[in-house]
Amino acid sequence: MIVGISLKRMYDLKFKLKKMDFPLLIATVLLVMIGVMMIVSTSSTVGFVSYNDSYYFVRRHFMYLGLALVAMAVGIRMPHTWYRDHVWVGLVLATLLVILTMIPGIGVMAFGARRWLNLGFMTFQPVEVLKFFVIVFAAKAMSAKPNLMRSFKTGLFPFFCVVGVPLLITAKQPDLGNVLLMSSVIYCLLLIANAKKRHLFGALGVGATFVTISVLTFPYQLQRIKTFLNPFADPLGKSYHIIQSFTAIGSGGIWGRGLGEGKLKHAYLPLQFSDFIYSIICEEGGFILAVGVLGLLLWFLQRGFTIARRSSLPFSYYLAVGLTLQIVLQSLINIEVATCVFPTKGIPLAFISFGGTSLMMSLFVVGVLLNISLLEIKRKDPHD
Repeated sequence: MIVGISLKRMYDLKFKLKKMDFPLLIATVLLVMIGVMMIVSTSSTVGFVSYNDSYYFVRRHFMYLGLALVAMAVGIRMPHTWYRDHVWVGLVLATLLVILTMIPGIGVMAFGARRWLNLGFMTFQPVEVLKFFVIVFAAKAMSAKPNLMRSFKTGLFPFFCVVGVPLLITAKQPDLGNVLLMSSVIYCLLLIANAKKRHLFGALGVGATFVTISVLTFPYQLQRIKTFLNPFADPLGKSYHIIQSFTAIGSGGIWGRGLGEGKLKHAYLPLQFSDFIYSIICEEGGFILAVGVLGLLLWFLQRGFTIARRSSLPFSYYLAVGLTLQIVLQSLINIEVATCVFPTKGIPLAFISFGGTSLMMSLFVVGVLLNISLLEIKRKDPHD
């Protein structure tokens, strides 16, 4: 009997593995491998200068990667509908953690903002967890009833009242980048949910007003916009980051200088292993590796949407679309900042930039997407 049960479990595991979306997993593994190579290449100078240890950030990145793999395993194992059933608890707890970051003595101040909590062995950024539960809530709300979001009174208004609270609290940190990211994902989901155009235009107007108020409230945000509009105005001051980024990107050519041979990472380009790591990818890997990263992100987008289309539940559909858009839009914002297509924001390049919370939550999201591919096997679009 025991042998029979064991054989059945082995068969079930084999059957589940066959259903797993391996192309998504392969795209993720390749992006993570590129991230490991670039962290090894870009972090030695900062590690030696700041900690007298060239491999300080490399060791920490491998520690974060180990935790991230555990998080991905949890995402694969846990039924994704569990997050729907407990979304209010997750949303409230994540919002409270974001509030804690703004309390002096508890939150960690860096780069003019309080966005982190000190856990001792690492700093933790609660907004990464908040982004996940905001998307879960949006997926639950939009799948509750057909065409619910076409009604402003019973659909959009209560929905905006709920998601507006964590967005406003995140903006208070201040963290306008993640507010724009969450808002963009929500807006895309509303488009898919067939919300009325006049409501969407109204939401755009409210969002534009909010961004204007935020920029006028926090002078550094206004300065970033000015630098974006005229990136060569102050080469040794406010424009230094973006000019060095341009230099790194331009010097890579088609094939790049070679892995480890970049020059700008040696105390010229700030945040070269986090916010501006794509610039070093262009310098050392050239046009080929730069386009390769974009291609992997496009592949990730295609596989995420494929998982969504195959979902048998509307909730699974919206969740897969939302999580996929979060990863891809986040990465595109990072790349656009490095290439001065977008004003500077502290948004990491998913799977590649140094950062424990971002890496763990990104791989956790991949685990959730794989769980959807495992549990939602009927090829049925909920909008048919």
